[in-house]
Amino acid sequence: MRFFEFRQILTEGDARIDHAEDYVIFQGSKGAAHALESLKRLEQGGHSDTTIKWDGSPAIIFGRNENGEFTLTDKSGFGAKGYDGKATSRDALQKMLMARPGARNPDPKKAEDYKQFIGNMKGIFNDYAKAVPKDHVGYFKGDLLYFTTPPQQNDTYVFTPNIVTYTVKASSDIGKRIGQSKTGVVIHRQVDAEGNESPINIDVNTYFEGNEVLVFPPVSVSKAPKVIDSEIDNLKVLISKNASALDDLLNKEALRQLKLTAFSDILYRYVNNKVDTGLENLGADFTSWLASSKVSKPMQERIITYITEHRAGFQSLWAVVVGIQKVKNDIIDQFDNHESDIKASIGNTPGGEGYVLSSPAGDMKLVNRSGFTAANRAIQR
Repeated sequence: MRFFEFRQILTEGDARIDHAEDYVIFQGSKGAAHALESLKRLEQGGHSDTTIKWDGSPAIIFGRNENGEFTLTDKSGFGAKGYDGKATSRDALQKMLMARPGARNPDPKKAEDYKQFIGNMKGIFNDYAKAVPKDHVGYFKGDLLYFTTPPQQNDTYVFTPNIVTYTVKASSDIGKRIGQSKTGVVIHRQVDAEGNESPINIDVNTYFEGNEVLVFPPVSVSKAPKVIDSEIDNLKVLISKNASALDDLLNKEALRQLKLTAFSDILYRYVNNKVDTGLENLGADFTSWLASSKVSKPMQERIITYITEHRAGFQSLWAVVVGIQKVKNDIIDQFDNHESDIKASIGNTPGGEGYVLSSPAGDMKLVNRSGFTAANRAIQR
């Protein structure tokens, strides 16, 4: 393979992975420096620790219980209260899904789509049951990439599990494995019977049995991006110059005393809301967003007073966030447009969900929020 290559390693990951720029919001100047160093490291060999972030759907959980019975369900079913959502047969899975409101949707098209989804879930049950070793105890949480073998178009396999369309060269290593499979999934976490999650600790290339289910291995970037040194240097100066103001703004003890411990989370919610309306002029309309948000009025008043008193830190925070976003998005564009055996696009625009940069200090999401995130949130709405 040229741009992407298989990594014969274990899948890593935390339940939550932050965007590069969010390190500023949650960790201040140290987080900003860490994000910047991580992005720069991509040019110096760190790209090999960067993997495709697959846009799969639906999310499924599968495995075997303490009695060795195979289970296939979704997130809602696994944690269900009031009914047994851990289906141990095709018929039980169908019955559980048919009992949900989706099957009774007044829109005939949506009701039909949901029934087709149920049929697809029932159809893969036996394939996944065969794939999970008989002596395995526990579950895997992941996202489905295709229910049935994708069609070939111009010597590539094409599949669209959610909003991203993937094209994979049929002659590539991953393409050959897709052709041998009936269904594909990418797994993120292992789950015990109580629902506690942990990183994957098996080799997905060798653990599962047969070829019917392709558990996608991590696919890493093999070509480094070019990072503009002047942009990195300017951001370093900006961070250094405003480190004290930034850290004063995000001082956890000061925020605790003012009953503003949720301050960083509120800033994070604001950024996510801006994804829907446009990420231009970040910070400039924060107060107007706050006034229309679900934040309580007393807390709104405390926040307004607080950012007025910490105006320099508040302004520098958004300047750093925007700067890191720019560097990150340029790197993502390079990854998306390099020659590769795996291509992703949303509509006619190159690019997929993004990438994950793994490191001992914590994994980092490289996602263009104006691209994938905006498109995905629009569909969810």
